[in-house]
Amino acid sequence: MLKTEKISPFQIALIMHPVILATGFLALPTITAQYAKNDLWMTSFIAIIPGMVSIFLAVGLHKLYPKMTISQYSEQIVGIWLGKLIGLCYFLYFMSSTGMILRQYAEFVSGNFLFSTPLAIIIGTILLLSTFAVRGGVEVIARCAVICTYLFILPLFFLAFLAPDLDIKNIYPIFSNGAVPVLKGSLTPQGWLAEFFIISYFLPSASQVEKVKKWSIISLIVVVISMTYVNLITLFLLGPDLPNKIYPILIAMRYISLADFFENLESVLLAMWVLGNFVKISVFFYVGVISYAHMCKSSDYRPTVLPLAILVFLFCYWDIPNFPVLANHNKLVAPFELFLVFLAIPLFLLSIALIRKGKRRGLSNE
Repeated sequence: MLKTEKISPFQIALIMHPVILATGFLALPTITAQYAKNDLWMTSFIAIIPGMVSIFLAVGLHKLYPKMTISQYSEQIVGIWLGKLIGLCYFLYFMSSTGMILRQYAEFVSGNFLFSTPLAIIIGTILLLSTFAVRGGVEVIARCAVICTYLFILPLFFLAFLAPDLDIKNIYPIFSNGAVPVLKGSLTPQGWLAEFFIISYFLPSASQVEKVKKWSIISLIVVVISMTYVNLITLFLLGPDLPNKIYPILIAMRYISLADFFENLESVLLAMWVLGNFVKISVFFYVGVISYAHMCKSSDYRPTVLPLAILVFLFCYWDIPNFPVLANHNKLVAPFELFLVFLAIPLFLLSIALIRKGKRRGLSNE
């Protein structure tokens, strides 16, 4: 990363909102409702716990190893070879995840709006735009997020026009099947909120590091409120049929009709989807490129951006042959991947680092 680049804690908070929810608004209501049924609105509150843990892990590791990312301080904590293996895992994970996000973006756009446009064109256009943003640096990504996040959030307020069509009774009976289905339904949002560990890649560029934790927690709370809001709106509108819908928020947008004039708002959802995914793809791609640069001890990541963009494009097809495979991955595999990458490995590294630091203090006191 460029040493002169600086972004504010507020910008980091704005970045993280679409990073979590750009794909979450579409997929999470259906995934959680398949387990939790009408109790899906509770899953967001349970998911806040791993989100908090990931923030504290990121800040704690940064305090011990300032100006470094996990690809760098892992070598100091567990040794060069194991540290490089961890760095390689993060590089491959973020490259693969960027490909999956691109594919999900393209499947939604192609399946609901641009029916005759090849997936490669849809993927290539937004990937090219994200490549320019990543090459521009973290400041460019942050400034794009400042603009895009506000526009990304705005269409959610249009869901309030559905008030006359909402049936609040769909929330009952509460805990009809007990707490276990709610816990199962919360696994996916828990994994996605663990992605707040990504702030560790922005901490070295933060202008006021001491305020990042506060703004990250505020961002986490806003994300949870947004998730709960969308879950409740789709539940009140669709009721027991919610688990059977692929994109419930798209149905909700199409259902809006105000005075036979303000309607057909699925185009607004498309704009929201493009802006949110642009930020999310740029962030994941940036983190993957930075991981590669740190793993290879490169002082400038920019020459590798375009070659790695080609690799990401290939991941869109290697990992995901079709949409059902993508849906099953998001439901069954992704939560455990996210827990491993954003919670288990950082917790392991922080524990080892604290133990080694305690031993050093003990030796210095003797």
